[in-house]
Amino acid sequence: MGGFGSGRYGGWPTVESGLTLDLYKLIRDSLLRPGQSSGGTLIWSYAGTGERVGSIGYLAILENERGRMHLTYTSTYWDGTKHDSDYWVELTTRPQPFGGRRWWFVCPKTGALVAKLHLPPGAFTFASRRAYRLAYKSQRETPHDRAIRRAFKLRHRLGAEGGIGDYIAKPKWMRWATFDREMAKVEDAEAIVNGHLWVFVQKLGGRIGR
Repeated sequence: MGGFGSGRYGGWPTVESGLTLDLYKLIRDSLLRPGQSSGGTLIWSYAGTGERVGSIGYLAILENERGRMHLTYTSTYWDGTKHDSDYWVELTTRPQPFGGRRWWFVCPKTGALVAKLHLPPGAFTFASRRAYRLAYKSQRETPHDRAIRRAFKLRHRLGAEGGIGDYIAKPKWMRWATFDREMAKVEDAEAIVNGHLWVFVQKLGGRIGR
């Protein structure tokens, strides 16, 4: 899995900072087949550029109610050192209230039944989110970060590429009534951004004046 975990990072890692094994996506994509054996290579890529982030080899052996998945990969870290990982992850099922059975990963670290396993930077083993105390990126955002993200999301919806407060032209395909409603949302979102900025400037001024 060349390249993954190769950079330095600060703060506690988030789900998005590493790789994730999503059991039900693997089943939907027919990469894991209940009652059968399957194997190959799993590849992670950036959605925008297609650049490969990491890859692992796997062999899955699923019976009717239990199974296991063999994972092999090499991690390369910022100092050039490499670590080979080679282990099995157990899978099991539980009956559903209205019939059938639901598949779960058994977390290698906690034994918990989970639908997703994660490999954050610096880790050697896929495990549950709780095992690594991972949060989602949105949970680590400050109110100011969330306000900026929302403002840009609304601007991009109108095809605007400028910064906060820049002019936005009405898309040719959009009705004026719709454009006015969307612009009102943009203005409200940017007012919140400016409010956070004003508070920050006031605090900064207070520190400088001491």
